Amino acid sequence: MKKMAMMAMLLCFALALTAQNEDYMNMKQFDVKSGKIEYKIEGKTKGTKTLWFDDYGRYQYEHTVTTTKMFGMTSKEEHLKIRDKEWAYDINLIEKTGTKMRLEQANEVLNTVTDATTDAQLKKFGEDVQKDMEIKDGGVETLLGRSCKVTISTKLNSKHWEYKRIPLKITVDFGGILGSTNEEAVSFDENISVPASQFKVPQGITIEEIDMNKINGLMGVQDDEE
Repeated sequence: MKKMAMMAMLLCFALALTAQNEDYMNMKQFDVKSGKIEYKIEGKTKGTKTLWFDDYGRYQYEHTVTTTKMFGMTSKEEHLKIRDKEWAYDINLIEKTGTKMRLEQANEVLNTVTDATTDAQLKKFGEDVQKDMEIKDGGVETLLGRSCKVTISTKLNSKHWEYKRIPLKITVDFGGILGSTNEEAVSFDENISVPASQFKVPQGITIEEIDMNKINGLMGVQDDEE
Protein backbone atom coordinates (compact mmCIF):
# COMPACT_ATOMS: atom_id res chain seq x y z
CA MET A 1 0.00 0.00 0.00
CA LYS A 2 2.85 2.39 0.76
CA LYS A 3 4.33 1.76 -2.66
CA MET A 4 1.01 2.36 -4.39
CA ALA A 5 0.62 5.68 -2.58
CA MET A 6 4.16 6.67 -3.51
CA MET A 7 3.55 5.82 -7.16
CA ALA A 8 0.40 7.92 -7.22
CA MET A 9 2.34 10.84 -5.79
CA LEU A 10 5.08 10.42 -8.38
CA LEU A 11 2.53 10.38 -11.19
CA CYS A 12 1.18 13.69 -9.93
CA PHE A 13 4.70 15.10 -9.90
CA ALA A 14 5.28 13.77 -13.42
CA LEU A 15 2.18 15.58 -14.65
CA ALA A 16 3.51 18.78 -13.10
CA LEU A 17 6.85 18.26 -14.81
CA THR A 18 5.06 17.67 -18.11
CA ALA A 19 3.31 21.00 -17.75
CA GLN A 20 6.39 23.00 -16.79
CA ASN A 21 9.28 21.04 -18.34
CA GLU A 22 11.60 21.47 -15.35
CA ASP A 23 12.82 19.61 -12.27
CA TYR A 24 10.37 19.21 -9.40
CA MET A 25 12.90 20.55 -6.88
CA ASN A 26 13.30 23.85 -8.73
CA MET A 27 9.95 24.49 -10.33
CA LYS A 28 7.46 26.99 -8.93
CA GLN A 29 4.55 25.32 -7.19
CA PHE A 30 2.47 28.52 -7.22
CA ASP A 31 2.47 31.75 -9.18
CA VAL A 32 2.40 33.81 -5.97
CA LYS A 33 5.65 34.38 -4.07
CA SER A 34 4.36 33.95 -0.51
CA GLY A 35 1.24 33.85 1.58
CA LYS A 36 -0.91 32.50 4.39
CA ILE A 37 -4.27 30.87 3.67
CA GLU A 38 -6.90 29.76 6.20
CA TYR A 39 -9.34 27.06 5.05
CA LYS A 40 -12.59 25.77 6.54
CA ILE A 41 -13.45 22.09 6.07
CA GLU A 42 -17.12 21.01 6.15
CA GLY A 43 -19.00 17.73 5.68
CA LYS A 44 -18.75 14.47 7.62
CA THR A 45 -15.26 15.67 8.41
CA LYS A 46 -15.05 19.19 9.85
CA GLY A 47 -12.04 21.26 10.70
CA THR A 48 -9.50 23.82 9.63
CA LYS A 49 -6.36 23.98 7.55
CA THR A 50 -3.66 26.64 7.49
CA LEU A 51 -1.15 26.91 4.65
CA TRP A 52 1.97 29.07 4.84
CA PHE A 53 4.23 29.23 1.78
CA ASP A 54 7.24 31.11 0.48
CA ASP A 55 9.52 31.18 -2.59
CA TYR A 56 6.57 30.36 -4.88
CA GLY A 57 5.70 27.23 -2.88
CA ARG A 58 9.18 25.76 -2.69
CA TYR A 59 8.69 26.18 1.07
CA GLN A 60 5.35 25.05 2.53
CA TYR A 61 3.84 24.48 5.98
CA GLU A 62 0.36 22.93 6.01
CA HIS A 63 -1.37 22.32 9.37
CA THR A 64 -4.70 20.46 9.36
CA VAL A 65 -6.99 19.71 12.32
CA THR A 66 -10.15 17.68 11.66
CA THR A 67 -12.92 15.87 13.52
CA THR A 68 -14.94 13.10 11.89
CA LYS A 69 -18.25 11.75 13.23
CA MET A 70 -19.45 8.42 11.86
CA PHE A 71 -21.46 5.51 13.27
CA GLY A 72 -21.80 7.32 16.58
CA MET A 73 -18.04 7.64 16.99
CA THR A 74 -15.85 10.73 16.84
CA SER A 75 -12.23 10.71 15.75
CA LYS A 76 -9.79 13.60 15.72
CA GLU A 77 -6.74 13.99 13.49
CA GLU A 78 -4.00 16.59 13.41
CA HIS A 79 -1.46 16.52 10.60
CA LEU A 80 1.44 18.64 9.48
CA LYS A 81 3.07 18.69 6.04
CA ILE A 82 6.30 20.61 5.58
CA ARG A 83 8.36 21.09 2.47
CA ASP A 84 11.69 22.88 2.18
CA LYS A 85 14.32 22.74 -0.55
CA GLU A 86 15.69 19.42 0.68
CA TRP A 87 12.92 17.42 2.39
CA ALA A 88 9.17 16.76 2.31
CA TYR A 89 7.71 15.82 5.70
CA ASP A 90 4.37 14.20 6.61
CA ILE A 91 3.73 14.30 10.36
CA ASN A 92 1.00 12.93 12.63
CA LEU A 93 0.95 15.43 15.49
CA ILE A 94 -1.25 13.26 17.71
CA GLU A 95 0.99 10.20 17.49
CA LYS A 96 4.10 12.40 17.19
CA THR A 97 5.45 10.31 14.31
CA GLY A 98 6.15 11.10 10.71
CA THR A 99 8.08 10.42 7.53
CA LYS A 100 10.46 12.45 5.43
CA MET A 101 11.47 12.05 1.79
CA ARG A 102 14.56 13.59 0.23
CA LEU A 103 13.40 15.69 -2.71
CA GLU A 104 16.60 15.03 -4.61
CA GLN A 105 15.81 11.29 -4.67
CA ALA A 106 12.23 11.90 -5.81
CA ASN A 107 13.62 14.19 -8.49
CA GLU A 108 15.97 11.46 -9.73
CA VAL A 109 13.11 8.96 -10.00
CA LEU A 110 10.99 11.47 -11.89
CA ASN A 111 13.84 12.30 -14.24
CA THR A 112 14.24 8.59 -14.94
CA VAL A 113 10.57 8.41 -15.90
CA THR A 114 10.58 11.55 -18.03
CA ASP A 115 13.92 10.79 -19.71
CA ALA A 116 12.56 7.44 -20.89
CA THR A 117 9.62 9.07 -22.67
CA THR A 118 9.23 11.64 -25.42
CA ASP A 119 7.46 14.98 -25.02
CA ALA A 120 4.65 13.60 -27.18
CA GLN A 121 4.25 10.57 -24.90
CA LEU A 122 4.18 12.75 -21.77
CA LYS A 123 1.59 15.01 -23.38
CA LYS A 124 -0.55 12.01 -24.30
CA PHE A 125 -0.21 10.65 -20.76
CA GLY A 126 -1.57 13.91 -19.35
CA GLU A 127 -4.41 13.93 -21.88
CA ASP A 128 -5.27 10.30 -21.06
CA VAL A 129 -5.44 11.07 -17.33
CA GLN A 130 -7.78 13.99 -18.00
CA LYS A 131 -9.96 11.77 -20.19
CA ASP A 132 -10.07 8.93 -17.66
CA MET A 133 -11.02 11.30 -14.85
CA GLU A 134 -13.56 13.04 -17.11
CA ILE A 135 -12.01 16.43 -16.39
CA LYS A 136 -13.47 19.50 -18.05
CA ASP A 137 -13.18 23.27 -17.92
CA GLY A 138 -15.67 24.86 -15.54
CA GLY A 139 -14.99 28.46 -16.51
CA VAL A 140 -13.98 31.25 -14.14
CA GLU A 141 -15.45 32.19 -10.74
CA THR A 142 -14.46 34.69 -8.05
CA LEU A 143 -13.42 33.67 -4.52
CA LEU A 144 -12.05 36.09 -1.92
CA GLY A 145 -11.95 38.73 -4.64
CA ARG A 146 -9.69 36.58 -6.82
CA SER A 147 -10.43 35.19 -10.26
CA CYS A 148 -10.23 31.39 -10.09
CA LYS A 149 -10.00 28.80 -12.83
CA VAL A 150 -12.62 26.11 -12.22
CA THR A 151 -12.06 22.46 -13.10
CA ILE A 152 -14.73 19.75 -12.87
CA SER A 153 -14.29 15.97 -12.75
CA THR A 154 -17.60 14.25 -13.42
CA LYS A 155 -16.07 10.85 -12.63
CA LEU A 156 -14.89 11.94 -9.18
CA ASN A 157 -17.90 14.20 -8.56
CA SER A 158 -15.48 16.98 -7.71
CA LYS A 159 -15.01 20.66 -8.44
CA HIS A 160 -11.76 22.57 -8.02
CA TRP A 161 -11.17 26.34 -7.82
CA GLU A 162 -7.59 27.47 -8.48
CA TYR A 163 -6.00 30.91 -8.25
CA LYS A 164 -2.54 31.18 -9.82
CA ARG A 165 -2.15 27.41 -9.28
CA ILE A 166 -3.16 27.72 -5.61
CA PRO A 167 -6.26 25.69 -4.64
CA LEU A 168 -8.80 27.96 -2.92
CA LYS A 169 -11.76 25.59 -2.87
CA ILE A 170 -12.38 21.87 -3.44
CA THR A 171 -15.71 20.06 -3.26
CA VAL A 172 -16.15 16.29 -3.57
CA ASP A 173 -19.34 14.24 -3.36
CA PHE A 174 -18.45 10.70 -2.30
CA GLY A 175 -22.08 9.58 -2.12
CA GLY A 176 -23.56 7.16 0.40
CA ILE A 177 -22.72 7.51 4.08
CA LEU A 178 -19.61 9.56 3.31
CA GLY A 179 -21.64 12.31 1.70
CA SER A 180 -19.90 15.42 0.42
CA THR A 181 -16.95 17.44 1.67
CA ASN A 182 -16.06 21.07 1.12
CA GLU A 183 -12.69 22.73 1.72
CA GLU A 184 -12.71 26.46 1.12
CA ALA A 185 -10.33 29.34 1.81
CA VAL A 186 -11.83 31.91 4.18
CA SER A 187 -8.83 34.27 4.26
CA PHE A 188 -5.73 34.83 2.12
CA ASP A 189 -2.82 37.11 2.95
CA GLU A 190 -0.83 37.37 -0.27
CA ASN A 191 2.85 38.29 -0.80
CA ILE A 192 3.71 38.65 2.87
CA SER A 193 6.95 38.24 4.80
CA VAL A 194 7.20 34.68 6.16
CA PRO A 195 9.97 33.87 8.69
CA ALA A 196 12.22 30.89 7.91
CA SER A 197 11.34 29.45 11.34
CA GLN A 198 7.79 28.80 10.07
CA PHE A 199 9.08 25.80 8.07
CA LYS A 200 10.88 24.03 10.92
CA VAL A 201 9.84 20.53 12.10
CA PRO A 202 8.53 20.59 15.70
CA GLN A 203 10.63 18.98 18.40
CA GLY A 204 9.67 15.62 19.88
CA ILE A 205 8.62 13.98 16.59
CA THR A 206 9.96 10.54 15.59
CA ILE A 207 10.77 10.79 11.89
CA GLU A 208 11.36 7.82 9.56
CA GLU A 209 13.11 8.48 6.26
CA ILE A 210 11.63 7.07 3.06
CA ASP A 211 14.51 5.87 0.91
CA MET A 212 13.35 6.01 -2.71
CA ASN A 213 16.25 3.77 -3.76
CA LYS A 214 14.91 0.95 -1.57
CA ILE A 215 11.32 1.01 -2.77
CA ASN A 216 11.21 -2.12 -4.91
CA GLY A 217 8.33 -2.64 -7.28
CA LEU A 218 7.73 1.07 -7.72
CA MET A 219 7.67 0.78 -11.48
CA GLY A 220 5.36 -2.19 -11.87
CA VAL A 221 6.63 -4.94 -9.56
CA GLN A 222 3.94 -6.46 -7.32
CA ASP A 223 3.19 -4.35 -4.29
CA ASP A 224 3.65 -6.71 -1.36
CA GLU A 225 4.10 -4.16 1.39
CA GLU A 226 1.12 -3.25 3.53
